[in-house]
Amino acid sequence: MSTAGGPRPSKNERRDAAREKAREQRLRQQRRERRNRIVLQAGIGVVVLAIVAIVAVVLVNSIRPPGPGPKNMADNGIVITKGLAAETSGALAAGATPSQRPAQTGKVAIRTYEDYGCPICGQFEQTNGTYVKGLIEGGQATLQIYPVSILDREFQGTKYSTRAANAAAAVANFAPNQYYAFHSLLYANQPAEGSSGLTDDQLIGYAKQAKVTNLAAITNAIKNQQYFSWVDSATQRFLKSNFAGTDVHSEADINKLLNNPSAGIGTPMIFVNGKYYTGSVANAAQFKSFVLSAGAAFTPTPSPTPAGSAAPSSTPSPTATKK
Repeated sequence: MSTAGGPRPSKNERRDAAREKAREQRLRQQRRERRNRIVLQAGIGVVVLAIVAIVAVVLVNSIRPPGPGPKNMADNGIVITKGLAAETSGALAAGATPSQRPAQTGKVAIRTYEDYGCPICGQFEQTNGTYVKGLIEGGQATLQIYPVSILDREFQGTKYSTRAANAAAAVANFAPNQYYAFHSLLYANQPAEGSSGLTDDQLIGYAKQAKVTNLAAITNAIKNQQYFSWVDSATQRFLKSNFAGTDVHSEADINKLLNNPSAGIGTPMIFVNGKYYTGSVANAAQFKSFVLSAGAAFTPTPSPTPAGSAAPSSTPSPTATKK
């Protein structure tokens, strides 16, 4: 019997054809398995290398010796004075304890401790920034800004608060007279809590927009996290709640002044001639009245720490709200 396409294959021919087809299928399966194995091994290799790189970075950062602080922030804050220029100072040596610089004679001294990721700090800037800037430009006041980092946990593991403070320190060191412009841009473009924050490239972009000098050095300091150890030490000092030349030397002082037994420390912390501002950051008239009433008459009491005793070493849990 024959088929339309020719004679029907014999039984042996059909058996051989089936074997050949099975052999080809086995070869294709073996090639596929070998290819998948190579891809899997390569993927595992990439993951292992990535883990090694991350561990290396963590180890390097953890054992990195503390370097000197930024210039013009020897007491952890930069002073902005008439013309929005910075008052210069040397750098704080690695491991050294900062000493509060004296206020300029005849001017209202405004001091703020701020986390650039803190929305309440942003609200204070939005509400009172123009007024404070006018006082500085008119030669009536100075503004000393202390960048700290207590809100890294709110930015998806990117350490935005620390990176922003590091960038601010870089500008203070390499372009101090553009610090105020950079400070204002960080708040004008403040990322929301819960986001990943601004990237390093965005921070560098705002430094450029502030028309900083030494942009290359600032870029390098931002990319290489040059002032991370300084930010950490400045923040730890902030959390001890002992502010030289003010009416606050402990969390107990903060709680008493806020009339809240569990208020604790948070950002912003705002002082005018050493007197702690406890009013609303969103009430411009209230803050202006406080500045006018604080005036130059306030004389701060000395720190109550007894002679020969150590300063408090506890690190209170920070808060980021200030009503």
